[in-house]
Amino acid sequence: MLGPVQYVSAQGTATRPGAPGPQTVLAALSLRAGNLVTIDKLIDGLYHDDPPSTARRVVVNYVHRLRTHFDRVDADGGGRPSSVIETTADGYVLRLPEECVDALRFGLLTARARQRARDGELLAAVACLEEALGMWRGPALAGLPGPGAEDQRRALAEQRASAVEHRLELLLECGRASELVPDILRALEAYPYRERLHGALMVALYRSGRGAEALLAYDDARRVLADELGVEAGPALRELHAAILAEDRALLAAPAVADGGTPSRDEQVRPAVRGPRGPAQLPPVPCDFTGRHDQISALVSALTGGAEHAVAVITGMGGVGKTTLALRAAHAVAGAYPDGQLYANLRGPDGAPCDPAGILAGFLTALGVPHERFPVSLADRTALFRTMLSQRAVLVVLDNATSVAQVEPLLPGAARCAVLITARALAAMPAVLTVPLVGLGPDDAVELIGKVAGARRLEEEPGAVAALAAACGYLPLALRAAGARLAARPAWTVATLLARVSDQARLLGELRVGELTVQAVFELSTSQLAPGQARAFMALSVPHCAAFDVQFAAAVLELPEQDAETVLEALVDAVLLETRAPGRYQFHDLVGAYARAKAQAELTEGERRAVVRRAADYLCASVVAAVRATQPLAGPLTAEIHPRRSAGAEVGSGREAMVWMQGALPTLAAVVEQAAASGDPDAVALAVDIVTLVPCFEDVVPLAPLAQAASALVPAALAHCGGNIAGTAHYAAGVILKKHSSPESLRRSRAHLLKVLEIFDGVPAPGDGHRPFLLVLFTLAMLAELDLQVGDFASARAFAERSVALAAASGDRELVARRRTVLLQIEVEDPDRRTDLDRIAARCRELTGVFTRSEDEKWLIRVMLTEADCLLRGGGHAAAAALYRRVLERARSSGQARNETECLFRLSEALLATGDTGAAVDTARDALAGARLAQEPLLMARSHEALGRALRAVGGEDTAADAHLAQAAELYRGLREAAGTMADAVAGSRPGAVPQHPDGT
Repeated sequence: MLGPVQYVSAQGTATRPGAPGPQTVLAALSLRAGNLVTIDKLIDGLYHDDPPSTARRVVVNYVHRLRTHFDRVDADGGGRPSSVIETTADGYVLRLPEECVDALRFGLLTARARQRARDGELLAAVACLEEALGMWRGPALAGLPGPGAEDQRRALAEQRASAVEHRLELLLECGRASELVPDILRALEAYPYRERLHGALMVALYRSGRGAEALLAYDDARRVLADELGVEAGPALRELHAAILAEDRALLAAPAVADGGTPSRDEQVRPAVRGPRGPAQLPPVPCDFTGRHDQISALVSALTGGAEHAVAVITGMGGVGKTTLALRAAHAVAGAYPDGQLYANLRGPDGAPCDPAGILAGFLTALGVPHERFPVSLADRTALFRTMLSQRAVLVVLDNATSVAQVEPLLPGAARCAVLITARALAAMPAVLTVPLVGLGPDDAVELIGKVAGARRLEEEPGAVAALAAACGYLPLALRAAGARLAARPAWTVATLLARVSDQARLLGELRVGELTVQAVFELSTSQLAPGQARAFMALSVPHCAAFDVQFAAAVLELPEQDAETVLEALVDAVLLETRAPGRYQFHDLVGAYARAKAQAELTEGERRAVVRRAADYLCASVVAAVRATQPLAGPLTAEIHPRRSAGAEVGSGREAMVWMQGALPTLAAVVEQAAASGDPDAVALAVDIVTLVPCFEDVVPLAPLAQAASALVPAALAHCGGNIAGTAHYAAGVILKKHSSPESLRRSRAHLLKVLEIFDGVPAPGDGHRPFLLVLFTLAMLAELDLQVGDFASARAFAERSVALAAASGDRELVARRRTVLLQIEVEDPDRRTDLDRIAARCRELTGVFTRSEDEKWLIRVMLTEADCLLRGGGHAAAAALYRRVLERARSSGQARNETECLFRLSEALLATGDTGAAVDTARDALAGARLAQEPLLMARSHEALGRALRAVGGEDTAADAHLAQAAELYRGLREAAGTMADAVAGSRPGAVPQHPDGT
């Protein structure tokens, strides 16, 4: 229960016991395991003020479902089913020992820890608390509704917070001060209003020799309590503050550890040596500094962990917040360097690298060296600088370094000194820690905008602020710029600025803080590029790719792969490209927008069109390779593809090629749309080839994302290519729109497919060319499936019969078998079928043999599904369920997501017919999840209907059942409208009644 509620069987199997309602009842029984919980108490926990009249029946139903779940799980695990919930006259008792309920075991462990601490066994007490805290898997009773769960959640959360405090306080008593600071900071992030944690942080800092930071921690605590709760710090915190101000040495003492442990080196804290103050050059930390807790902790540990000659480096793109993080970390560790802190910006106002000799002159001045004693040469200045620091503990912060050669003369030689460096890239710099910085997390990004623009913005438009943070790429400089624009324009809504930055042409211009702009920061990086690298930077941004590999870049840039990789790595070193996996590259959103704007200004239209053509060429060759690796008709399908310059991606074979296609789909859609808009005939033809071949993978990738691109290709092909290419574009648009969710898309799909038949003048013979023949053959099958989808069985049968006849003319037995499978599917669905179900099932088994011999997994699954449908409609529900399970296993093992979804909702129908309502609900939920990904109307309708019927059969969730059935009815209505039959699928029935299938069943 310390997280989502789970039931763990004796065999160790963890399962979620039903819906949230039964889980809430289980939670109430578990927290009083072994004791009676009355039905009235359970009702009070489920409902707030006015429980329904059926509340007692609901509780009884929930308990029944829990028992059924427990028995099934235990039986599946090989144990003997036995319920652990006992019924009494007034309610129920959960017969489990306290040790078997994690929330109760948590309480036992914390009580044991308190006793061990009273006995002086501090480390043993810590071990108990760590075991207890390790049991948590998230917020307690996550997702459970009702006032009872809310009360229990609050109580358990309080116990958890107290355990966190107790553990940290015990470790402080054990003398672990320095190493505890990061843990306490993390705890305060979760519990910012607990004064005991603030006090623990102050003590830990003071015992670590960081008295000034301990006082700052008190100020932070007072501000949090006053600003957010409106209260003053309590007397214990005020007394601790006074003791630190008075430098009370008693606070430095840590008791001996009773468990036999010895204090670590960090415990042996000595008071800071008083003496002349050294230089204190650190600039202030921006008051809106947000997040970065893990990075701060890592930097503090690296710079105060005892390493000699400690050097830490922060790298990242311009505007990511390197300087602010460095200053925050430097101030945090300043107390460990009592002889001073030196700071220098290693870039001049014009962005040029500063001369190390000039930086050293500033450092020597700060260290008290008169100007007349400055050596002339850089080497001599470095030697004097290191001599001055030889007996001191000084922190040196070098901001915006450009190279190791610039930094090396500025490094002190003393072991007690440390250096913190920021740079866009500094790979060759030896360091105890390198922190590669990226943008803020979404929550921190929203918080930063609120700090700059005002908290009111967050309260009034939380969704718009989150979207604005995403549009800014979570880059701190851009977030500050957006916040500053809002702060300066109180009449603007956040939505107004969001609309402006959503326009790529205006995006960078909107992100300005005074004279500093995001665009200027990026220009500083590009100004350091060689001419060839700069042109590559622009060219790579032209195709709208989320990510790309070396092969793609080589094709776009017309370079050998090795040379392309060299260019890519140079752009990574300049922090203008990101690489999150070997050989994979991508632009940060804002850098990509800047690169595209630069390409628009500096590359000619012909150069940009050529880039799009080369990208389309590469992707087309890749898709051809994937088709050849997976499709039985790969030869005829790809035989007439135009010659390519590129070899395409290494897509692998079989499942690997399918995985490649899934990952490439967003890029394919974007580049196809660009090709359609380019007006380049070659690019348009390549794009047509791409969208024609992608439907070969309809069982593993959703086609809906290609709908807009495919539609745009039709007029482009007509205008720039004509002939067969235009007909092929109609075919691709028809197939892809067929998978889209709206009735209008289905109408347009049919129009495109009929246009294919018109363009190719009826039915060509196989000898007239592979592509026209296959296009017409597939078009007839698509029209048959489309009419089946909308319930026009007569038209569907006519198209299917034509496709069978056309396939027979080719003499290809497997091609005929595929077309016959479509015809059999129509026969099964048609209420006026011409063939009885037993004969259809027998024909399915014949075709199963054909597809098994040819190893055609896709069509084998489809014909097995059709046979299972025959069994289901013929009343053989158990046999149908068994066959559906076999098909489901095949679909999952071959990665065919669409077939898996289709099998799931049909299996749910079969399970419901056998009376296994619980399994029917779970299976229908899985079907609906898959249908939502595919976004096909009939899949969505059938899945909603299956779930609605299953929920209604289970009982107790009528509202949810009605909602799913109503959604199914709406989808069926849209399908009928698409077919031109405006009949209401649920005419005359009450709201939420079970809708009919398009076939009337």
